[in-house]
Amino acid sequence: MNVTVRLTIAALVFSASAAVAQSGADALDPIRQLYASAEYEEALTALGRLQSPTPTTELEINRYRALCLIALNRSSEADRVIESIVAADPLYQPSASDASPHVRAAFSTVRQRVLPAVARSLYIEAKAAYDRKAYADAAQTLEKTVRVIDTMESPAKDELADLRVLASGFLDLSKAATAPPPAAAPAATATSKPAITAPPPAPAVPPNTGLVVLRQDVPPLPFSVVSLGPGVYTGVLELQIDEGGNVTSARIIQSVQPLYDRILLNAARDWKYEAPRISGKPIATMKRVEIVLKR
Repeated sequence: MNVTVRLTIAALVFSASAAVAQSGADALDPIRQLYASAEYEEALTALGRLQSPTPTTELEINRYRALCLIALNRSSEADRVIESIVAADPLYQPSASDASPHVRAAFSTVRQRVLPAVARSLYIEAKAAYDRKAYADAAQTLEKTVRVIDTMESPAKDELADLRVLASGFLDLSKAATAPPPAAAPAATATSKPAITAPPPAPAVPPNTGLVVLRQDVPPLPFSVVSLGPGVYTGVLELQIDEGGNVTSARIIQSVQPLYDRILLNAARDWKYEAPRISGKPIATMKRVEIVLKR
């Protein structure tokens, strides 16, 4: 490297360290120039001189630090930096437009390793907020928990399927707790008369006489419910069953327990029956299943 190039790099390093206190993101412009010129060691030196004024700038600094380390094949150091990025911003993923496949693969590998612990930590934080009735904080963190799990790839994502169900259930409860109460209906005046309307006719329901249960495994209560202590939970599930004995739709008529309802609905879609017959021909039908669970 000639003297002119060395002086230029030194000037860039100095300007990066001097400017950071004045303009956050603009202080990274010299770093970007060094990185674009493939001066990775010099860029790392400049990054080491920066003092981050904000968490956002710190993330950007670490992203360039990771890029330089990857370019220098310093994989173990790059992994540690990427871990700090994922811990600070678990939803961040480099896009195909601004990162090479090699960089994206490095981030993906670390995310697969780190995100399960991050998701569990977020859920614990959200559940603690829910327990102290800070429902708005709980909803925000639970929504982040669900989004983090959804960004994972299998098998890590599959291993956290139960946690996602729990997070989604508590998210619904948190949102319900923060929703404004419905507006009160205006009081009827003394002269007004209530409108009398005929009840809608009951829909015709094919008889389920002869319906044979082939598979109807009711899932157990999740640990988050069992840990609440002894009790009995009851509810009613309504199924629509086609001619082949498959469940085409399922809905909760009477809630068993908000967290458990989602688990039950997911299980019910895999239940199997032998459809009833009329004149030897199978017909679609409806079935209501009463659920009684004890913990």
